[in-house]
Amino acid sequence: MIDKVSALYDKTNVCRHCEAAFSTKRVRSGTLTMIHRDSDFYTTFKEQSLNPILYTVNVCPTCGFAFTDQFTTKLAPWQKQAVAEHISSKWQTKDFGSIRKVPEAIVSYKLAIYAAELTDQPHSVKAGLYLRLAWLYRYQNNLPEELRFIAMAVDEYEESYIHSDYTRGDKDMSEVRLLYLIGELYRRLEKFDLAIKYFGKALAFRNHTIESGIIRMAQDQWQLAREEFKEKKSEQKIG
Repeated sequence: MIDKVSALYDKTNVCRHCEAAFSTKRVRSGTLTMIHRDSDFYTTFKEQSLNPILYTVNVCPTCGFAFTDQFTTKLAPWQKQAVAEHISSKWQTKDFGSIRKVPEAIVSYKLAIYAAELTDQPHSVKAGLYLRLAWLYRYQNNLPEELRFIAMAVDEYEESYIHSDYTRGDKDMSEVRLLYLIGELYRRLEKFDLAIKYFGKALAFRNHTIESGIIRMAQDQWQLAREEFKEKKSEQKIG
């Protein structure tokens, strides 16, 4: 078992709204052993209580602005005004800078989602927040809430694809990876026709990408979605 104290370190952040400095925990890279990665990239670690997604969101204890490293670096005057009016004026000081369990992490994501909507962050940033929140509910075996936030995530990812803002909102997100992920999230929502469509778009990159792993996953999940779609249709006929 990994010692939590040695696996975590304190990172100093500067709030992008009020510019106050505060400390938050991060997980040291290399301290975790991965057990499994789901088809939508959710990762299970041997020590799940140290899953890095618990610590993705920074919450300023002074003004209540919650953000991730993917938020725009500087807020425009209108964004600062919106935060001051809708978040800071109602904020009661709370510190999220110590060890987090899933319930605290869920609250931190909901705060960040509200802040992202309020300050009009890129669709890909909002999508990432919704998806990670869905993963936390998966960790709790809460399927209804997981699917609710997956539905919100896929809507934002589609908008991100339409507006091509994934290139600035998420440095790790490529077009083929985004298309695959949209397909997989639709498959999990049992919207198989849309899943097949987006997996097909991802597979069109077969000879134009170095991300061969994503292409293999898209092929597998495209086949699975087709089988699930046939099964659903036959059940509807019987019903």
